[in-house]
Amino acid sequence: MRQKKGALTRLEISQRISLELGFSVRSSSKVVGSLFKVMEQALNSDEIVKIVRFGTFSPLLKKSRKGINPTTGKSILIPARKTVSFKPSPLLKKRVNAQKGPQILPDRSG
Repeated sequence: MRQKKGALTRLEISQRISLELGFSVRSSSKVVGSLFKVMEQALNSDEIVKIVRFGTFSPLLKKSRKGINPTTGKSILIPARKTVSFKPSPLLKKRVNAQKGPQILPDRSG
């Protein structure tokens, strides 16, 4: 059964890095922003972003296709677009599904 929890935000990532490494939240925010910018630029250049022991982000090009507007029932053309897929590493899958051992995502309740 899937439990719904809040999303981990960019600010929370920065705060956790700040606590873990002793940086200021502002410095951690710059690091996080720079990391995301580099990843975005790589994906825009059709490069694969592979993070060992975490997973792989791959750019995908979806072809244009025909679709149906559910409201009107009319046929429409859905334009080609880029998207990104993520494939988790076997280690990440193992850790996420582990019954015991280190917890990757700490409990965020209360």
